[in-house]
Amino acid sequence: MDDKWRKEAIGKRIRATREELQMSQKALSKATGIKDSMISDFERGVREPSTANLAKIAHALYSTMDELYFGNESNKMLQTTNYGMKIVNCFTELMLDEAIGKVEEDNDEFAPSGRYYIPLWGDAWAIKRLLDNIYEFKQNQNTYPDPDLYLDQIKQSVANEINKNHPEKKPESPFDLDEVPF
Repeated sequence: MDDKWRKEAIGKRIRATREELQMSQKALSKATGIKDSMISDFERGVREPSTANLAKIAHALYSTMDELYFGNESNKMLQTTNYGMKIVNCFTELMLDEAIGKVEEDNDEFAPSGRYYIPLWGDAWAIKRLLDNIYEFKQNQNTYPDPDLYLDQIKQSVANEINKNHPEKKPESPFDLDEVPF
């Protein structure tokens, strides 16, 4: 990942999380012991926080280092009104996470080199169940007492099924802040 892009992405996540909490940079500085000018540099993508500083910031923002560094797994990347950006964000995340790959050699008539592929065969039934449930949800969402909760449960159920097929892709448990030496 490009250093400039990474610094800017981390900075945007720090700023967004801080603003969600309605916390000023000065308050974050006071909570972490990091100079407010450094907080500003982090948020603007001028500097990348050290691991210790990222841990302090995550703790002060009731977040995790993983969420600030990599982003979380919510739909935030999709909560834009720009239709094209929603699609671009989805494919970007899938490509960066290696859920989409590129065929490097001509090994197969069905996968000539230079083509991209999404290795979903093992997850086809789970994805079909997801799409069927979302379609049904769209048709009947006014009938659910808590439509957002129902949709979250559908997504979590399918995600759990897919994770069983890919144990090596499961994220590690969040970093324990009690073990941070600062």
